[in-house]
Amino acid sequence: MLTRKQCSGFTLIELMITLALVGIIAAFAVPSFSTMIANSRLVSVSNDLVGVLNYARSEAVKTGRRVIVSPTDGADWANGVSMWIDNNATGAPGYIATMQDSEELRRTSGAPGAVTVTSTSNLEFTGGGLLSNGSAVTIQICDDRSGESGSEITVTLGGRIRGEDLPCG
Repeated sequence: MLTRKQCSGFTLIELMITLALVGIIAAFAVPSFSTMIANSRLVSVSNDLVGVLNYARSEAVKTGRRVIVSPTDGADWANGVSMWIDNNATGAPGYIATMQDSEELRRTSGAPGAVTVTSTSNLEFTGGGLLSNGSAVTIQICDDRSGESGSEITVTLGGRIRGEDLPCG
């Protein structure tokens, strides 16, 4: 009597079907993952800015001095934000060689990816924690995806910092 030997392994057809199924599943998962990463970038930038603003206000109250929050490069909020005390009343951060004499208190890095950050103006907190800009300041955080929601951070004259969702165009 002839006995057949059992072979273990995959046939080429089984391997091709498995690879096709993995490809189909990946085609559905990758766009969702990209959306999740883009949304995480928006949330991260928003949380960083709210943290800087809260720290600036508390530092102004603690020291009793004016604390200013402005773009690091002086123009584009997406390139990073600096928080500093205006020791010499120039309205511009002073970068002195030693950290002890530096006016800068905190700096954030630039926004990742295609995230844009726009603001109506720089922020200046008084020693009492109030905003001295004359009107509320609004910071909008969006990216290059149309129809998605971003964030809007509003700082009122009383120094209250409020974040909410914003439909980006």
